[in-house]
Amino acid sequence: MSHTQEPEVHVAPEVARYAGEVASRLRALLGDELLGAYLIGSGSLGGYEPGRSDIDIIAICAHRQEVRVKQAIAEALDHRVLACPARGLEFVLYPKDAVATPTRSPRFEMNFNTGAHMNYRLGFDPADEAAHWFVIDLDIARGHAVPLVGPPASELLAAAPRAWVLDAVRDSLTWHAREEPVSPNNVLNACRAWRYAEECVWGTKVAGATWARARLADPSLIEAAIAKRNGQPGPALEQDAVRALVQRVLDAVERASRRSHP
Repeated sequence: MSHTQEPEVHVAPEVARYAGEVASRLRALLGDELLGAYLIGSGSLGGYEPGRSDIDIIAICAHRQEVRVKQAIAEALDHRVLACPARGLEFVLYPKDAVATPTRSPRFEMNFNTGAHMNYRLGFDPADEAAHWFVIDLDIARGHAVPLVGPPASELLAAAPRAWVLDAVRDSLTWHAREEPVSPNNVLNACRAWRYAEECVWGTKVAGATWARARLADPSLIEAAIAKRNGQPGPALEQDAVRALVQRVLDAVERASRRSHP
């Protein structure tokens, strides 16, 4: 059986309690098949905000699981059974062989969303999901995941080539620009991606915005995006300005991608 570790002290108490209960239920259902469970996302990066953030957890199992086991996990973690203190839970289960070697399309066993303010989603087929979400999450997890069960995440998660991660970042930028062109999230996601492209550093979107603001002659777009994100009054985000920022970041990603190729 894999050993258990307590979340680090920077994790919000309500997140630590909830994540610990998720880990306990995974241990009960998977037994020795559970190799590791990890808090990732804002909870592991120090950016968790009550009422706004999700709780993101991944788990690694020794082998592929039967559908009945995955359905039992979904039932045990359903918000109606285990109330999530955040906007919702985003949970992904991976078999060990899917993350032990790098891949552009991580093969998960289940992708599960549940919460009071989140649409219920249970999927077993990676082909139904955009791969870039999982490539980015695993890359962040390798360096920042908080162990709930098992060894440090880097012992189970193979490092993906930087060129592949940059491709996923580019796909993420394209997705946000298409799906939410004038949203604060589009702006802040671009800021985080810009920092990664330039410095190979992952952080929260707000930390990315702070980094990017210091590098712009006119940071008003970022300031407006942060204000809107926080529900404060301020000017609307102008589509041309957002598009220009995203394009600047895409250019930075392309330059970084060229440098990362031999």
